[in-house]
Amino acid sequence: MDKYQRIKPMLKKFKINAVFLLILSYFLVFSSLSADTLDEILRLTYSSNKQLIFSRTKLASSEKSISISESSLGVNFSAAINGSKAWDINQSSQSDNYSSSIIGSYNLFDGNFSKNKVLLEKAFYEIAKIGLVELEQNILLQTINAYLNVLRDQKLVELSTNNVAVLERQFVETSDRFQLGEVTRTDVSQSESALAAAKANLTAKKGALKISSEMFLSLVGIKPFKLKDIETNFVLPDNVEIAKKNALKKHPKILVSNIEEQIASIRIKIAKSQKSPIINFKSIFSNGYSSLSGNNNSLTFRLEGSVPIFNSGKIKNEIEQAEINFKAQKENSLIIKRLVEHDITLAWSNVLVSKSSIEARKRQVEALTLAYDGVVVEEKLGTRTTLDVINAEQSLLDARTQLASAEREHAYAKFALLATTGELNLRKLKIMPPKTK
Repeated sequence: MDKYQRIKPMLKKFKINAVFLLILSYFLVFSSLSADTLDEILRLTYSSNKQLIFSRTKLASSEKSISISESSLGVNFSAAINGSKAWDINQSSQSDNYSSSIIGSYNLFDGNFSKNKVLLEKAFYEIAKIGLVELEQNILLQTINAYLNVLRDQKLVELSTNNVAVLERQFVETSDRFQLGEVTRTDVSQSESALAAAKANLTAKKGALKISSEMFLSLVGIKPFKLKDIETNFVLPDNVEIAKKNALKKHPKILVSNIEEQIASIRIKIAKSQKSPIINFKSIFSNGYSSLSGNNNSLTFRLEGSVPIFNSGKIKNEIEQAEINFKAQKENSLIIKRLVEHDITLAWSNVLVSKSSIEARKRQVEALTLAYDGVVVEEKLGTRTTLDVINAEQSLLDARTQLASAEREHAYAKFALLATTGELNLRKLKIMPPKTK
């Protein structure tokens, strides 16, 4: 019993510590799970963005246009029913007539006009699909931009908050030293002025964060919450020439221009097909009854044909117009190719410049950190003034701010390079695409 009384306080203390650790671990795990990652945000945007949902619905509608055009290649059937009752007033007689018929028609030849119309609709559908891919890329890039802006502004608010805390301590220390006669009123005023400027800067940074958060909300649909730093685990092209080669195969604008060349070529064929004869086959099965002649059944097969003879040069001009449009489209494809290559060159340069900028900014922060620590020590020894300390603190804050901005620009430049090559998609980013309706 005495032994139990001795260990009872220890057991109670152990239980309290265990409960405390359990609660602490719960909050740590919960906060980690609740934080937003770029992968989660991109998946959410991909599946819930209103523009994308609308475009996917329109794409499904475009696909139906193919089926509608293909129906002209098949057999068509229609039915007709007629009935009448007539009175002959002079003869004082009446007659009843009833008839029904089933009509089948099939296009035997139209110079491939209908087939080319089907090819045209299929080409339009492919352009719509590529347009959706391009829109997805733009939305993803806008989302990444908004994510990085919030992440940067959060870091700037944190830096500004720390700067205010440092200057507050410095102001208190300067005031205390003034009371001891170690510094002058001027030193106190300089500290107070620097603190006020830092607070104003913090307010501005919080305002910028609020604006970027609202932009994030309007694009993604949720407010940013504890955004995590991004990890770019995708592989960029080894050099700018490989990036250009990839763009020729994957960039939406180049793919669309190639299909538009095909469309222009198809339009030439459609224009030329108007010179061809049109031949249709029809079959008519009729069943009728007349009170005068009785039942009447018939089966008719008919070939109908037509050929244009003279149309005042309309068909000829349409063919020439289509051929001119085809040549113009080929030139437009070359222009688009050059513009895409130009964009890739710029994007590649942005990646290299922003990477070099980060390295330079890191060295600047390291040097200014050492300089600031030295100025603080020298100020206490009396060889530096309060203004020197304030200037050193401000220089260090500016360098850290510029480093945060450079890191943001480099991250965005890498995603932008993917977009200019036409490869910015969830699979390239190694994100499992969500199911979409």
